[in-house]
Amino acid sequence: MISSRLDRIIAHGTGPTLDRIHLADGQGIAIRAVPGADTADEVFVSPGVTIPDIQAREAVTRLDAWLAVGQLVERRCYLDVPVEAVRALITRHGGEHADQGPGWSIPAAEAQGSVPAETADLRARFEDGYSADDILIVFGRIHDAGGPYLVCVWDYADAFGFGGNSEFFAEDENGTLFEVAPDLHEWLSGQRATPGPADTWVCAPVAEPTEFPVSDDFHNYARTDRTYH
Repeated sequence: MISSRLDRIIAHGTGPTLDRIHLADGQGIAIRAVPGADTADEVFVSPGVTIPDIQAREAVTRLDAWLAVGQLVERRCYLDVPVEAVRALITRHGGEHADQGPGWSIPAAEAQGSVPAETADLRARFEDGYSADDILIVFGRIHDAGGPYLVCVWDYADAFGFGGNSEFFAEDENGTLFEVAPDLHEWLSGQRATPGPADTWVCAPVAEPTEFPVSDDFHNYARTDRTYH
């Protein structure tokens, strides 16, 4: 009988979004996979989930070897990770937490240093456009560095992911959205050399509803769900 959250996710798949798994030690991961897959398309880990660098170690555990099969595309984000490696990683952190409810979210790293300085390499990252995966990586980097929690609201989400026009906002712990200064978008698109101080990015709250039918539980929302249309 399938009982664990990982088993349910793998059995049914996740669609275009990621599903979260709360770990017993308070950390968490999120994965994207198709039904019945042996490999997770994407695994996103919270800052407290450490993946050893097997190139720098003489002794390699089975878990480290499994994880090495996955491709690290950005800090905290891995592609094509064997499901058994995900299962072993969950076990390493004490198993799945009893609370898998919607109120739980992936922990963020503690703020360290200057946000613009730590994220200087992100300038012009969106010069040629961006996808929901790009948003996940870039906005995650900014938040890890101590910046505001940024989200991208798309027109819709369907079986292929998020699409249509999109807007950037900041979101607080209560789910309220705030306008974002244009400096940030211009910096990410390469039109500005710097984004300005991080404490100037968040502007007035917006009047539109903050409940959206689709979310990847991180930085992407959609106003319309076309998944089943």
